[in-house]
Amino acid sequence: MAGSSDRASVIEVSYEVANKVGGIYTVLASKAEHMVRNIKDYYAIGPYYEKKAAVEFEESRPPQRMKKCFDGLKKKHGIKCRFGRWLVDKKPRCILIEPGRLREKVNDIKAKMWEDFKVDSLHSDWWYDEPLPWSWATGIVIEGLRKERVFRGRVIAHFHEWLTGPGLLYLKSQNSPVRTVFTTHATVLGRTIAEVEREDLYDILRECESSGRPLDDKKAYEYNCQSKHLLEKATAHNTDVFTTVSETMSPECEYVLGRRPDVVLPNGLNMDRFPLMEDLSNLHIQYREWIRRFLMSYFSPYYEIDVKNTLLFFISGRFEFHNKGIDVFIDALGRLNKRLKESKSAKKTVVAFIWVPHETKERKRTVMENLALFERVESVVEKEGKEIEERIIDAFAKGEMPTKARVFDKKFLDDLKRMELELKSKHDEIPPITPFDLYSENAITEALKRNGLANRKDDRVKVIYYPAYLSPTDGLLGMNYYDAIIGCHMGVFPSYYEPWGYTPLETAALGLQSVTTDLSGFGKFIEPRLRRGEMSIMVLKRKNRKYEECVNELEGILYRVYRMTKKSRGANKIRAKQLSLLADWKLLVKNYLRAYDMALK
Repeated sequence: MAGSSDRASVIEVSYEVANKVGGIYTVLASKAEHMVRNIKDYYAIGPYYEKKAAVEFEESRPPQRMKKCFDGLKKKHGIKCRFGRWLVDKKPRCILIEPGRLREKVNDIKAKMWEDFKVDSLHSDWWYDEPLPWSWATGIVIEGLRKERVFRGRVIAHFHEWLTGPGLLYLKSQNSPVRTVFTTHATVLGRTIAEVEREDLYDILRECESSGRPLDDKKAYEYNCQSKHLLEKATAHNTDVFTTVSETMSPECEYVLGRRPDVVLPNGLNMDRFPLMEDLSNLHIQYREWIRRFLMSYFSPYYEIDVKNTLLFFISGRFEFHNKGIDVFIDALGRLNKRLKESKSAKKTVVAFIWVPHETKERKRTVMENLALFERVESVVEKEGKEIEERIIDAFAKGEMPTKARVFDKKFLDDLKRMELELKSKHDEIPPITPFDLYSENAITEALKRNGLANRKDDRVKVIYYPAYLSPTDGLLGMNYYDAIIGCHMGVFPSYYEPWGYTPLETAALGLQSVTTDLSGFGKFIEPRLRRGEMSIMVLKRKNRKYEECVNELEGILYRVYRMTKKSRGANKIRAKQLSLLADWKLLVKNYLRAYDMALK
């Protein structure tokens, strides 16, 4: 740690340690190996949830001093601590905490935070109250372990997101010598304003910059997120070192929380865990063929589709229709479809996957029937294939030319004919937009209808809205997320609000072209490193631009990729893979070490 690793311990606290909820899990899990390598005395602290811990955590007997502290905390507060290893790369030492009797003292904790830090949580919700006692307990545990001299040298506690704020504030209230670092991955109020769309977040930030005054806390009350906002703000102002994840977030932190970050900690990935480009080329062919078989079973019952002459685009992420730019993506697809239908030279078909989980009922019966039909065809052909091969060889050995009658068994041909008739039975219908039954229409399905994206035969852009987590056992596409990405041609992520944005980085690391924006943290990070006219990782201009301009520019990008030669796409894929290495934790972990050195000083 830049000269400090031999004399300091680092404890990283997050609600997502051994408890995958969102993107912060990826940050911590992918970074763990490099934390262990760079910091001799490193611990991760998270909440104990039995089902999550069963697959994420390997419990072991704690060292004697640690056990003594745990026993004392259990007796005094009912806090239960489990020591072991988090089952990610390098298996860092890990402490999972159950808050015990502190759950019964939530109101007392809230009162303490109001008295000491003016955090108003009178009207807080479950998502605030649930992690509160756990977070407060982390502060108690860290201070207890420090007093018991479990840690070596000076102690740095790094807290992620507002959910861990009570733990940091507890240490502050006790005048603890533990040095603190706080990272906000997205401000509560900023994200809320962006999601609700009542006002434009970036207009608000420009007004704050112009006046030189931070946003009034009354705004949080307007959006009913005051408890989380005030907790986050108090934590930012009471930490020794305040950090965020991108240059995009720095002005937001300054004007929403009233403190500019001391250090920016860009998110990375452990690139050693991703396949080499040579391997990705082979995997792309393998997984592309898998996707093509799915597309054939999905569309062929309704009309002919040349799956070998398709481009596969995708968008993925949480169901944040506006923030994730799903609206821009669908509108751009609608315009691309119109352009390609009007162009007589357009031959390729675009298939756009929307991998955005949402509540569903079940898989559509018709889709399952179509898949089953194609599986039967594959089974019949596979079974007959060996016998066909033997008949051809036998005819050749006898000096006879193989004929249809000699090669194909009559029963086999009759079976194929029956299955062909069954296949054509839906030729007067239209393929569904989604292979799932939904409880109701949502923003995505409405946008698809508005853009005329209905999967008609003459549509050059087909859409498959896949509102479920990808899995090899889902009975449909049958692939995990990374494999599905590899099988596609480009990922499109035109985000409006994206403090970092792992999806375009992951896409590039898997050897695909990707689109991000200048409002995303990753877009801001990668843009200065791009060549003029770069089309490996493309940064859509969204800052200070009207929505229609953004849609038009994205449609232009999609069209240029559509017209791109296979050779050009291959060169851009290689370049995208190279660019992804700039966000390797090997390089980016230095920012964390710098923050810890600042905390010590």
